[in-house]
Amino acid sequence: MIHPPMYSAEVLSQLRSLNWLTEEFRRVPADSAEGWHLRTQMRAVRARLPNAILTHHDRLAAEGRVSAAQVGDGNCGGCGLKLPKTLRAELAPAGCFGICPHCGVFLWSAESSAARPAHR
Repeated sequence: MIHPPMYSAEVLSQLRSLNWLTEEFRRVPADSAEGWHLRTQMRAVRARLPNAILTHHDRLAAEGRVSAAQVGDGNCGGCGLKLPKTLRAELAPAGCFGICPHCGVFLWSAESSAARPAHR
C-alpha cells in the first residue's frame, strides 16, 4: 500500500494513539464489544502509518513495550537513558522525533509537547 507523505507530527500522533489503543485492548476482554471497537480503531490507525514505522512499532509491541515515549529532563521516557545533547537538540523542534539509541522507542521532546495532538 502506498501512503501519502506524513509529517512527523502526524506519525507521532498516530503512534501515540496506537499505543494507547493497544494498552486499552490489553485490559478488556478481546471478545467484548469494547474489544471489537478497539480492534476496529487500531486497524484504522495502522492503515495510516507507513510500513517501516509500523514494523518498528510491532516489534516493540510484541515485547510488551510502547513504541513512542516523551523525553523528560533529557532522559528517554522508555528506558530512562540520559540522551546525548545532539539527539535532544534534534528533537527540540515541534513535531520532530528520533529513536532512543538504547531501547529503540520513538522519542519526542517535552519542550515540543504543547504542539502535539491529544489522544483520541
